Amino acid sequence: MSAPVIIANARIVDGRGEIAVDSDIHIEGSLITQIGKGELAPGAAVIDAGGRTVCPGLMNAHVHVCFDGSIDPEPAFQAEGDVEAALNALHRLVETLSRGVTTIRDLGGKETVTLSLGQAVARGQVIGPRIMAAGRVITMTGGHGHWMGVEVDGKDEARKATRTMIKAGAAVIKVMATAGMMTAGQRAGAPQLTVDEMRACVEEAHKAGLPVAAHVESRQGAANAIDAGVDSIEHGHGLDDELLNVMVANGVSLVPTIACDRAITRRGPEAGIPSFIVEDCARLAPSLEWALRRAIELGVTIAAGNDGGAPLTHPGDIVDELEVYVEMGMTPQDALSSATTATATLFGLADVGLVEPGQRADLLIVSGDPLSSISSLRNPDVVVAGGRVVPAASE
Repeated sequence: MSAPVIIANARIVDGRGEIAVDSDIHIEGSLITQIGKGELAPGAAVIDAGGRTVCPGLMNAHVHVCFDGSIDPEPAFQAEGDVEAALNALHRLVETLSRGVTTIRDLGGKETVTLSLGQAVARGQVIGPRIMAAGRVITMTGGHGHWMGVEVDGKDEARKATRTMIKAGAAVIKVMATAGMMTAGQRAGAPQLTVDEMRACVEEAHKAGLPVAAHVESRQGAANAIDAGVDSIEHGHGLDDELLNVMVANGVSLVPTIACDRAITRRGPEAGIPSFIVEDCARLAPSLEWALRRAIELGVTIAAGNDGGAPLTHPGDIVDELEVYVEMGMTPQDALSSATTATATLFGLADVGLVEPGQRADLLIVSGDPLSSISSLRNPDVVVAGGRVVPAASE
């Protein structure tokens, strides 16, 4: 076991607000053991926060670590073998962790790569954020993401595909309720998997204690996914007040990935993103902007995710996403919660998201105050993951 760590003289905040000032955080192994002044454990390594803010490590509820974030990630994804894909993904994981993202949910990639990397991080064999991986997505034959998915037709095939991914070690099941922007030859938002197909996936996932995330880019797709019983709507184009209120009543989370939409619509044409992606995004983006603002007003649970790996978007840049939430009406405290406690709940993780004894020691030391400016979370001074200090992006 590594030596105990003490973060001394810290102002402590999390999604509940300010927890303590001029306090110490005692860490043994991977866990926080004590908050407050006390005797130093023998041989403890001391990090003097010097009054700076300590908060939970951030989480990203929607990434694709096998995507390179280029103007069109699909061709590179398909061209890479598993070894090359794993090496490139590992580099992205290290960058993501250095930017303060200590837990991610990967919602579609090369099955053996994402699941194996998650296991390697958990065993301490490689450095990276904790990974909750879906492996391959579940889509209709020829549907969105078929090039990284299990293609199904009918509820029996959907049920078997879900069982297959559970057997492979998936921590979440991803279903494609609609066509998407990054699959050529489709009109993003067109309904794809049926309610019965998605319901079969939900039944199997929930029996195994796993959540189900649904890719949604239209109202009909959202209605179908919510009817099927999914746990989160990914993206959420086309949501309206009726569906948002059902989401509140049913405890369905929204993972907006709005920073990716903005990157595509605002920088895509000049960057050279394929026109079919830009055109679909430009058509749909206004509905997502409206839906996110209304979701915040109506009290929908927002779990922060930025579609990292998609065009011009990095998995570690979750603060860009949080800044949009604040622009749309969230308080900075609620934005912090969206990337900590809300994500932890969605992931089914009880040991992360807060700064208190018994929690995993995933922590950031930042110079500013995230309760007044969410931007202060960008480029943390110190990143601690599972009780181990890792290089931060600013070093």
